[in-house]
Amino acid sequence: MEKTGKCSAVLLAVAALLVLLPASQTAMAEKIVSIGFAGPLSGLSSASGTSMLNAAKMAVDDVNAADLRLNGEKLTFKLVVQDDKSNPRIAEIAAKYFVKTGAVGVVGIFNSAVAVSSSEIYQKAGIPHFAVSGTRRFTQQGHDTAFRFAAYDEQRAYVLAAYAAQELHKTRIAIVHDDSVFGRDYKEKFESAFAKMGGKIVSVNAVSATTYDFNDILKSIRTGKADAIFFGGLGSQSAMFAQNMYRLGSDLTLITAASVVGPMFLQTAGPGAEGTVSIMPGSHQRKSKQMESFEKNYQQRYNTAIGPYSAVAYDQVQVLAAAVIRAGVANPRKVAGALHAIRYSGLSGNISFDANGDLRELTFSTFQVKSSAWTMFKQYHVGVGN
Repeated sequence: MEKTGKCSAVLLAVAALLVLLPASQTAMAEKIVSIGFAGPLSGLSSASGTSMLNAAKMAVDDVNAADLRLNGEKLTFKLVVQDDKSNPRIAEIAAKYFVKTGAVGVVGIFNSAVAVSSSEIYQKAGIPHFAVSGTRRFTQQGHDTAFRFAAYDEQRAYVLAAYAAQELHKTRIAIVHDDSVFGRDYKEKFESAFAKMGGKIVSVNAVSATTYDFNDILKSIRTGKADAIFFGGLGSQSAMFAQNMYRLGSDLTLITAASVVGPMFLQTAGPGAEGTVSIMPGSHQRKSKQMESFEKNYQQRYNTAIGPYSAVAYDQVQVLAAAVIRAGVANPRKVAGALHAIRYSGLSGNISFDANGDLRELTFSTFQVKSSAWTMFKQYHVGVGN
């Protein structure tokens, strides 16, 4: 009885001590690190936003499985999601939410308008934020927390114009663009690039970023003797534009500003997809085993193929986690500093950033739909070795 009483007393003492000790000393030390995801999960760009979110979730799971530690603490990354609907005002609200909740960084920012509108909020809070924005303004605002994971409009527009002029031998192009920052910027860059190559822009028409009715514009283009159409709009709108072209019997080649390479465009556009030209970020000529594994795992997990920016979203999470380790602390401003010095080999290529936050090395490819399937034409490297 005496031994039992002593044992009970010891257990009670230990229990009391455990209650008084901090949680980090009573169990494995763990630090929760929040990563924000701000992207279009509804609206015209929801397919792209959803595919990026799916990839970001996979990346968080893989990072957590790697058992990363910082100063003895196990890091557990948590993805916090906000649907910005590709709306600049909603993107600002999402940015303020991530500032309030203490996100170490924000991934998934999809288009130019939301990237530019929310960047100042992230900058003031010192939060690194990643976008696939095409407008060069995003990384030319003097913000050391802004990072772009894509070629900017001038680079992409030049490649598409060169493909149209030099490979497809098009000389007369009609431009249709939406009234967003993305659409206006891309229209200007493509128009300039094609003109420098000796091509002629026969007409320019602007449409609402939310319309699906292009009948009147397509009928007017018929009289302009164009041999191709450049459409400066987002993904789902581009697919509906292709569908409208087919319904009206247009046999003109469609060139899209948005990266629509993937099954969603083919399914929505149907027969109208044939001949469409688009561009896709990342290396696709010879897939790495890492990329093949990612595509397989994504297909198994979500029962669908990856989207144009899925690998980019995966890399955004991975490189952010690597920057936390490099910084030695989950402090957003210090993590942003670490990102400017980081060198990382990801699914989408070699990742390192210049002083503005643009990738030093860019890889992207032109694709065209042939026999109802996307076929890669050529891979481009920009800034290698800079």
